[in-house]
Amino acid sequence: MNNRDKTTMSVSEMRQMLGLKKTDSYWLVHRQLFETVLVAGKMRVVLDSFEHWYANQVKYKKVAGPPPGAELKADSYSIPEIATLLGISDSTVYEIIKRDKLETFEVASWRRVRKDIFDAWYKAQTKYRTPEDRQRDAERENTSMTLPQMARLLGISREEAYSLVRRKRNRGVFEIITVADKKRVTLDSFERWYQRQDCYQKVTEQTSGLDKELEEVDDSERTVLLDADKMSFTVREAALLIGATPREIYKMIEDDILKGIRVGKMVRIRRAALEWWLSSQDNACEKEER
Repeated sequence: MNNRDKTTMSVSEMRQMLGLKKTDSYWLVHRQLFETVLVAGKMRVVLDSFEHWYANQVKYKKVAGPPPGAELKADSYSIPEIATLLGISDSTVYEIIKRDKLETFEVASWRRVRKDIFDAWYKAQTKYRTPEDRQRDAERENTSMTLPQMARLLGISREEAYSLVRRKRNRGVFEIITVADKKRVTLDSFERWYQRQDCYQKVTEQTSGLDKELEEVDDSERTVLLDADKMSFTVREAALLIGATPREIYKMIEDDILKGIRVGKMVRIRRAALEWWLSSQDNACEKEER
């Protein structure tokens, strides 16, 4: 066997290697996807050229041997690979490519993105994360909370939570970090702020032991509280009066069932609104009894 024989193979050998039919193998040769030479009047496939082609395509696979596309996969990503990497759908990847104008190329009608192009895009954004970065960010997420989470913790609206961290007096108080394109407040900075103020109370503290309190507050005590010389009540007082939780009071205010007013930083409920609600409940009970 001479050197030329060692560096080439027959079309028949290539056909058997890829498990192709005769027509398909000659169609590959006809497309000039790899180099061929004539030896004694017979066409042969140059092995180095064939292996280079094989390593840069994913359509054809050897019957026995390594999978195709080794070089292609080393230098680029397919759409499904990007989707898996970022934990998103294929359609979202296509939207990113279109929106951010990522350069792509096609292999056997399938679009791919070069890794250097992808890496440059990835470093310029903060919304999407790889598994490694998600693991890295897990600790930051565990030691912080989103502003909506902060709002729920304090029993206030999202808008008020955003307003709270933007106020002049709170500049530098809340430590704001960005994780996965979301603003988050570190738990340490929140607790420092919380201990220095007395206008807001955590919902978990507001509702702790409330059921027991409600059991101990009989109708006469509620009447005394309502008969007191007050034009408005705190959320907690309103909760005790109508037998609800502070969270439910805030929800009633949001749903316009109760009219809430703001006095400084505190939310209060007008006496007239509470009397109307209690009266409507009494009327409803009377109707049911009838």
